[in-house]
Amino acid sequence: MNIFQVIIPFTFVVVAFVLGHFVFPASGSGIYMPEAVVELPPAITPSEMEGVDAQDIDPETGQILPDKYNYLKIENVFSGQLVDTDALFSLEVALLTKQPSVSSDLFIAALFEIEAEVVAAITPSVLDVKSSDLMTPDGRTALSNKIRETVNEFLEKEKDLRPAITEVFIINFNIV
Repeated sequence: MNIFQVIIPFTFVVVAFVLGHFVFPASGSGIYMPEAVVELPPAITPSEMEGVDAQDIDPETGQILPDKYNYLKIENVFSGQLVDTDALFSLEVALLTKQPSVSSDLFIAALFEIEAEVVAAITPSVLDVKSSDLMTPDGRTALSNKIRETVNEFLEKEKDLRPAITEVFIINFNIV
């Protein structure tokens, strides 16, 4: 009896498959899409290439590489006492950059090398944190913007790097 439980469904599937191909003929199998039109990106004029770093140009196509998001999670946990209460806080941040592919990777690698100095630059920004800075979305946004401005200023003035931090995210915070 077990053999009939296998043979009958198998025969039904094979017959349905064959009939389906005769009733609904197709030229091939897979995903059917309308004819796709592949357009090359517009040519870049020499005037657009003036401010572009050579490492951001694709050697195969001569086009500028697309932008890439890349981030560095600061391993240091910033902690202290809130200014307006006796509560303690801790927070962790991540720095985000959006640059062409190669530049983004090199920038984050450079930040990783000077992470201790970046932590030292961020620390004064989180010394006077109030409970509203962490408890409200507007407060966290303001604190993130303050940290971003501080880090970009540090990179520009102290390290002679391009200030390319586009966002700062508070990825974790606690109030005890």
